[in-house]
Amino acid sequence: SLNAQEFEGAIDARIGWGAVRPGRRRRTVKTGVYLHDARVIRIHPTLDRPEVPEFYVATVVFHEMLHQAVPVREVGGRRVVHGREFKARERAYRDHERARAWERSHLGLLLASPDR
Repeated sequence: SLNAQEFEGAIDARIGWGAVRPGRRRRTVKTGVYLHDARVIRIHPTLDRPEVPEFYVATVVFHEMLHQAVPVREVGGRRVVHGREFKARERAYRDHERARAWERSHLGLLLASPDR
């Protein structure tokens, strides 16, 4: 539904959960990744728990879909992954600010191993 609502169905990517890797507490978490060549979006398994609201997961999926809609460019020999257009479209997403606020206040949950 996110693809239809936000991208007019133009995104062609499979979406799935990344692998669970239990272990010690992390200092950072990459909540999602878009693999361009494979057209795959992987969502971090720490988001697959009842404490994580659907709007947050949808915002992560939107961000990763946006990578297909606004591909990486090269400018002056440098790769621009999150350029001006990307950031503007991301900020315009209906739950962007709400998701960032939730993320800031629940960082400990996101950093905890999903098996805890």
